[in-house]
Amino acid sequence: MHVRSLSALDHAEVVELATLAAERGDDIANTNPFPSGCWRHTVFRDVFVARTADLQPVG
Repeated sequence: MHVRSLSALDHAEVVELATLAAERGDDIANTNPFPSGCWRHTVFRDVFVARTADLQPVG
């Protein structure tokens, strides 16, 4: 298994990480591993919030 730095993740990998965290039901405040102000933090947050909204029951 090859371990990579979080700063080496590309856009698709950040999206996948956020999607999986949302599907696990993780808390956004404790889940986003990227420093505030970087593009990865913003992408993670936006994808996490959108996926969490998608998972909410309709009605």
